[in-house]
Amino acid sequence: MPNQDGSLTGSDTITLTATLNRIISADSPELAAGTLGILDEVQERAKTTQESQSAFLRIVEALSLDLMSHAVGGFTALTEEEQIASIHNVESSLPEEFNVFLELVRDVYYEDSRTPDRPTSFSGDTEIFGRVEIDTSEPERRHQRESE
Repeated sequence: MPNQDGSLTGSDTITLTATLNRIISADSPELAAGTLGILDEVQERAKTTQESQSAFLRIVEALSLDLMSHAVGGFTALTEEEQIASIHNVESSLPEEFNVFLELVRDVYYEDSRTPDRPTSFSGDTEIFGRVEIDTSEPERRHQRESE
């Protein structure tokens, strides 16, 4: 859980590095988002607006409070599938904040010159990476659309 001043604890840093590796992985493990060492830049970028700072801190807090992360050894002791499930729990609980967090991570990662398959230009970027689409329709309608 982040400190009162918003700074990250050692445990937060370890958890977030592993989280970044899960949400933006690469064929080569040393080129995954967390391993590239972009966390400091993500954190700095989050501080640029109140909305992004709040979203970042809420995601950090949620990851540290997620029950699956309380295993012996913390988040990094979880299996890959358990880490993904933990991240998914946070994403489902805080979809708007997670989208802001994911956008920050995505932007910093793809702006890094070491990123594989890096776009040559970001001005025409229309891809949406990991946006959560929440279906708020009634369950009967949702089930009907899914079965069509």
